[in-house]
Amino acid sequence: MKEAQIRKLAVEILTKQGYAVWWPPRVKYRAEGDIFGIADLIISNRQGIKLIQLTTLSNVSARRKKIQKALENMELGCPIEIWGLAKDKTFKIIRIY
Repeated sequence: MKEAQIRKLAVEILTKQGYAVWWPPRVKYRAEGDIFGIADLIISNRQGIKLIQLTTLSNVSARRKKIQKALENMELGCPIEIWGLAKDKTFKIIRIY
């Protein structure tokens, strides 16, 4: 499944849960499209802000390593979650920070 399709499914779920969702526009010539190099979405509600990395379930391990490596050089004050999409179109959510 393509990233845009995964994002669309995740945004539908998050919007129904009452979150405001934002993602950066895709720019063709930009090398890195992720927020801080580690997330695809910023979500917020009355409880606060979270960063979400979207991927397929098979890529969760690689994304976790990428995020943990990035966190060695920065300190964030909000939770980071990886949402891995399974073949049955459900998400497995792993909290990193």
